[in-house]
Amino acid sequence: MGKLIKILTSRLLWTLLLFLSEFVMLALLVYWAAYTKGFFLVFYLISMLVILIVLSRKENPSYKMVWIAIVSFVPVFGGVMYLLFGNKQIGRLSARKLLKYRNAENREVFLDDRISHSASIEATGEDQIKRLENYIYNTTLFPACQNTESMYFETGTEFRNDLLIKLENAKKFIFIEYFIIGEGRFLSDVRKILSKKAREGLDVRLIYDDMGSINSVSYRYDRDLEKDGIKTIKFNPLRLHVNPRLNFRDHRKIVVIDGDIGYTGGLNIADEYTNDEIRFAYWKDNAIRLSGSAVFSLTRLFLSMWDALKGIKEEVMLFRPSHLPPSDGVVQVFGSNPFADIPVGENAYIEMVNSARRYLWITTPYLIPDDTMTNALKNASLGGVDVRIITPSVPDKKQVHEVSRSNYKNLIEAGVKIYEYTPGFIHTKMFLSDDNRAIVGTTNMDYRSFYLHFELSVLFYSSSMCKSVKEDFLAIMDVSKRMKRDSHEKINIIRRLFRYFYRMFSPAL
Repeated sequence: MGKLIKILTSRLLWTLLLFLSEFVMLALLVYWAAYTKGFFLVFYLISMLVILIVLSRKENPSYKMVWIAIVSFVPVFGGVMYLLFGNKQIGRLSARKLLKYRNAENREVFLDDRISHSASIEATGEDQIKRLENYIYNTTLFPACQNTESMYFETGTEFRNDLLIKLENAKKFIFIEYFIIGEGRFLSDVRKILSKKAREGLDVRLIYDDMGSINSVSYRYDRDLEKDGIKTIKFNPLRLHVNPRLNFRDHRKIVVIDGDIGYTGGLNIADEYTNDEIRFAYWKDNAIRLSGSAVFSLTRLFLSMWDALKGIKEEVMLFRPSHLPPSDGVVQVFGSNPFADIPVGENAYIEMVNSARRYLWITTPYLIPDDTMTNALKNASLGGVDVRIITPSVPDKKQVHEVSRSNYKNLIEAGVKIYEYTPGFIHTKMFLSDDNRAIVGTTNMDYRSFYLHFELSVLFYSSSMCKSVKEDFLAIMDVSKRMKRDSHEKINIIRRLFRYFYRMFSPAL
């Protein structure tokens, strides 16, 4: 009963109901104007114009095909739907501000990073890794770095315990940016330290995504934090009206302490991530800690978002690392965003697939690859690469999990090995290839992460991180079940139709 009351009184439910009611009213208004007032031709021409616009844009082909189908099926309202929900160009003015995170105008940072990047590239032995590092640098201006140490946390408890110690030791500033923060033990411990450090005079800042945290903190939580001296921003606050920017979310996870220590990974700051609250059986996740040169890239990502949202420009060089440890391979932090013409996150994954020679192992909570990614995975497997993908057996979103499972057969037929993590839900996002390169970060294998979210990833080459990631992979596979081609073929017609529908329209959902 208590759970039902919580659902019925949740801000998310009422926001969605209001949003749906406004959408229905708008649709009825358009059809009333079209058929009653004689504006049918006007709306029809708008839809035809929208199709031409969609065809001309630099979008993912699957995305364009879906919207062309929607506009064609409902030509009167389809064009309006695209303008409201599919047109990423609507936010171009905001995009120009948000793209400041690249710091391209900061010549001092740019030149210094180019020197650092060139040195790291020379330390890389393989041409294909050089190509990937150069690609990431040329598209994001985030360099490959040496003089960086890294540590891997394979559970949320390990991450939380380490993070709290490092926060307590902060001396100058603390920057935090998360998709989800949720009230409970973990957030309470973090907040106590942040409040204490703010009183001590440290520069303490927090960004959290309003949609991601809608059911886990109160609507006025940002104001409560401000009272404690914690500078706080809610990213893209939900508005109670039809809003095309609802799709764009900040899915990054960043902690930077004094410029010398940085954290990222799949974990958010909420109790389900440490299994202090059980939601989907056991929650498997990860985090990484960086120390040294590569931390500056996390700092740049955070400050670019902060400055864009605040409408200010700070001197980034004041936040550079003060300690540079010995090198542990090459580390390259990079971000992706929904306004860029190039899907850097997806392309980096594809390059990892194409460059694999012996094996490629992947963990992802959502397996919804587009045609380009699917073909890359199949080609690698057919070319003799041991391709393995691990997904959850217990989903956090049942409808999305149905779509993930609908992709198994196509991949398995090409020799890709699919596993489901039997203890529960696995939320890690990792690629590992040939013992010497890995990507760990926040980017899922789905359209939203590749094209609609702000994300970040970390590429490791010839780093001890690759060994730590492999050890976690092996432990995960020990408790995972390999899926057969017909594992989920015996399903009723309703579920089968749902899978087809959702998979067809997933790029637009």
